Amino acid sequence: MARRFMDDDMANWEAYVSGGQPGSPKVSRIFFLCLDSPMNRARYVEHDSGSVAEAERALIEMSDDDLRAVLADSVGND
Repeated sequence: MARRFMDDDMANWEAYVSGGQPGSPKVSRIFFLCLDSPMNRARYVEHDSGSVAEAERALIEMSDDDLRAVLADSVGND
């Protein structure tokens, strides 16, 4: 499940959840891709639950304002 939204600068973003190896620090991350500037590297936040299902549920329930706030807290993907 992916969500599309626009940031305060009118750039279009896509947010989605990616699951890693269970028990690893990368188990549930919400990633952000800038659709208007695909050369920019992806950004992410780790979801506190450590569960892909919970992170996806949270993503579905977030408003666009919530997504903009989470994007502001995100870090660049290494």
